[in-house]
Amino acid sequence: MLTLIKVSFTALFSFIYITLFKSRGVKKLSDEKAALEARRLLKNLSEKIVKAAEIDLEVRYLDEKAYRKLKLEDGVVIVANHESNLDIPVIVSALDIPVGFVAKKEMENWPFYSMWMKLSKCIFLDRSNPREGIKSIRKAVDIVKQGYPTVIFPEGERSIDGNVGIFKKGSFKLATETKGVILPLTIDGTFFVQNRNNIKMNSNKKVIVTVGKPIDMKKIDVKDDRKLNEYVREMILAEKVMEKN
Repeated sequence: MLTLIKVSFTALFSFIYITLFKSRGVKKLSDEKAALEARRLLKNLSEKIVKAAEIDLEVRYLDEKAYRKLKLEDGVVIVANHESNLDIPVIVSALDIPVGFVAKKEMENWPFYSMWMKLSKCIFLDRSNPREGIKSIRKAVDIVKQGYPTVIFPEGERSIDGNVGIFKKGSFKLATETKGVILPLTIDGTFFVQNRNNIKMNSNKKVIVTVGKPIDMKKIDVKDDRKLNEYVREMILAEKVMEKN
């Protein structure tokens, strides 16, 4: 419980600090610079949360050379499995590119968090309203094409048992319509730090983030993209190494 309190206070006071002392300056910047600065500030905040949770974070690359050569203007969509609420700060901390997220609509009402999500060009997706969902995806496509990497969780919700769930086909519209690059990301271990079954948060846990080989959507056959969800899921699943404990 002590770890949960420490992480909660770290997140709360960090959000209050950047809101009181940084938000005005960010809002005065141009649209492009504001989004990048907001993402930089959220990266600092994420690193503080990971540190407060005492997570032993390791980043592995299946093809680091290809990752380093990624051009953000080509449109980068990061596809990751979803184990915990801590996945977002872990991903932001692990990657050295300025990422944003497609988040569930409910988060739009979260104090502080909502404002910074909007400033950093993140997207809120209403899964219960198909029409609004399509509008959100179209907006996300434009954002990705502008050179802002965006993370999606195609399971749609956190894992119940730590296993990788089914990847929903609809989640891949962002990648197929962008026609850019998919970057598979395997998150392994945040389930054991904190998960949806228990509010308790465990400290001193190992978390491995594996950055997969980029997938160039321009080289994917139209027929093949119908099974894209299964293909990417298998890539992510192959890098899960931790056993339940």
